[in-house]
Formats: sequence, structure tokens, C-alpha cells
Amino acid sequence: MKLLITTLILTQFALAGKMPALEKMNKDFNYSDDLDFKNMELAIERHEKSFLSKDLNETLRFGKKTIKRQKLYDTLLAFKALMLETKECFKTVAKDECYKTFNEKMNRSFDAYRPMPLSWEKGYSEKKTHFTAYYSPDFEGSKTQTDVYKYPIYGIPKSAKLRSKTSDQINFGGALKGKGLELFYVKESLYDIWLLHVQGGGRVKVKNKDGSYKKYYLSYAGSNKQKFKFLYHYMKDQGMITNGSVPDQRAYFEAHPEDQRRILASCPSFIFFKVTTTEPLGTENVPLTEKRSIATDYRRVHEYGILNFIRTQKPVVRGGHRQMQDFSRFFINQDTGGAIKGNARVDMYFGYGKDAERAAYGVNNLGEQYYLLLK
Repeated sequence: MKLLITTLILTQFALAGKMPALEKMNKDFNYSDDLDFKNMELAIERHEKSFLSKDLNETLRFGKKTIKRQKLYDTLLAFKALMLETKECFKTVAKDECYKTFNEKMNRSFDAYRPMPLSWEKGYSEKKTHFTAYYSPDFEGSKTQTDVYKYPIYGIPKSAKLRSKTSDQINFGGALKGKGLELFYVKESLYDIWLLHVQGGGRVKVKNKDGSYKKYYLSYAGSNKQKFKFLYHYMKDQGMITNGSVPDQRAYFEAHPEDQRRILASCPSFIFFKVTTTEPLGTENVPLTEKRSIATDYRRVHEYGILNFIRTQKPVVRGGHRQMQDFSRFFINQDTGGAIKGNARVDMYFGYGKDAERAAYGVNNLGEQYYLLLK
């Protein structure tokens, strides 16, 4: 689950379904998907179980109108059927022709609603959504501590007193050492573990005796409820870096290990994890799906499993240079985060590893977001 999701947030705002101010778009769209729907069926099927665990007859607010939760579920099912029909079309017919038919049916069957940014949001003047992206970092680890695998990733303590310890007390004061809470020891740095805290989930590969590796998934289990602060604020204030990028932060950590403790201590928040058998879990314990799940602000959007159509930009590398490229894609909101604030605010989940990390940190731009609803 994305960083800073606490029980407080989930209970304080767990009202009957609510959506931000929405503007119904009275025009036809040119719907397309840059991945040709790859992984979208999986994302839908993962959320079907969540819908079936709820009261589908509950009344929800959707902009200015009220709907039954069943409507959101039916929207996903109708889209899934049309998507599968289009994927079959790809096998025998030119894609342009398949998308033409797909668009005709989409515009005939679905309405699009644009979330309206609040006055303080980045996209307010242009009526656009602010997009960022996140990912799940990979680690190499061991169940035992060695000179190579030094740094622990912790499960959540049962004791409230232990859960409240600051990051400095845990990382450098040994507050949790030897209490049986170490899930893994990893060879990456404490800064990499802090990035895991920011992302809220990851993956650890552990070497077996035969030389093969077993992969374990990590999902958010709780926090110490201390204040979260991005490290780059402290580092910029101290004149350590200038632009706050992750590569710059990492380079400084590597060049100045003597400053590691005071930098990490500037963020007293600490995240605990649990080992799961699936990819990191989003809100409602739905596994996140690479390049299909998004996080939205739970304070504004109280429902999950809503079909989204998005047009924005993503980083691509051409000729050794990174450029931003327009793309459009279907997503489902399946996560949230304390740092994701606003009516028109989206964090896209890009998956695992270094490629996902590089892509995620290249996204910080405006674009178009539409919630889709079956007519």
C-alpha cells in the first residue's frame, strides 16, 4: 500500500462512497491503450473479488448524481467484455480497424467524467490532473544477518511502545534489534530501505542452497505514526543537493556516509512490512497490477475499482536521451496515499525494479483523467 496509509485515514473518511466534483464530458473520445490492454484483464479480475465482498446495493455519490455500487461493478464487467472482444479482433484484423469499432462501442456505452481540481491544485487553471508515479523496489536479502546482508526490514511490533519508536531509534539506536521482528536482511543501503518506505511495498529475492532464488513480496503493515518528511527538503536546506532528484540524493549518500544518520533522522516516520504471496497490496487488500493500478486521494475519492481513462506523458529513452512521450491508457484506482492529495491527483503504479524506478521518477506532469461509468 502506498506510503502513509494509516488506520486513522481509513476510518476517519470511511463514509458512504463519495467522489470529487466531476464534470460530465459531452463529447466523443478517441479511446486507445498504449499497451493494447496488457494486464488490464488481471487488474479487473483482482478487483471483482473486492466488489463481491461489499454491498452492491449501497448508494454512492458520483459527482452530482447518486448511483448504486453495482453500477461501478457493471462498468468494469462491461469494459472487460468489450476489451476481450477487441483483443480477439487484434488477431485477425488491423488494429486501427479494431480500435475504430472499440471507440464506437465505448462512446455509445460509457460516459466520461473529469475530476475538477481544487483552487490550490497544480492543474486548477487548466482543469487537468497532476500525475506522478511509484514503483516497488527489488532487494537481495537473507534470513540471517551477515557482512553482506546488513540492514533489516522489519515487521510490525505488537507493542504500541515499540511501534512508536522513531526511525533514528530503530535504524541507529537498535530499538527493535533482536526482538524477532526482522523479516529479512538486505545488502542494499538504508537509503534504499527508506525508498521502500516511500513506495510502501517491494520484493526480496533470497538465495537457496542450490543457487536458485526465491522471491518474497513485501506489503505495507503499518507505521510508527511519526511525521513523514521527504529527505530532499532537509538535504536542500543543508546545501547538500540542489534539485532533490533521487539520483542526486543517492550520489550524496554514497559520497558522504558520515551524514547518513542525520539525513535519515530528518524523517522520523518508519514503515513496517508483512510478507505476502502476491504483489504489494493496495487498499482493500487488492494486489496492485503493474501499469494498471493508480492511487487517488481517499479523502476525495471514497470508492475503489473505478475505471479510469488517462492521457498524460511518460519518459522514454531514445538515442541515450530521455524524452517525454504522450500516451493514453486505462487504469483502475486501487490504492491511496497520504501524500496523494486533491480532487485531480493520480499516482500511477509502474511495477518492479530499476526500470520502473527510473520511469516513475521521471513523471511529474499534468494530463487528462476521466472516470468512466456505464450509461
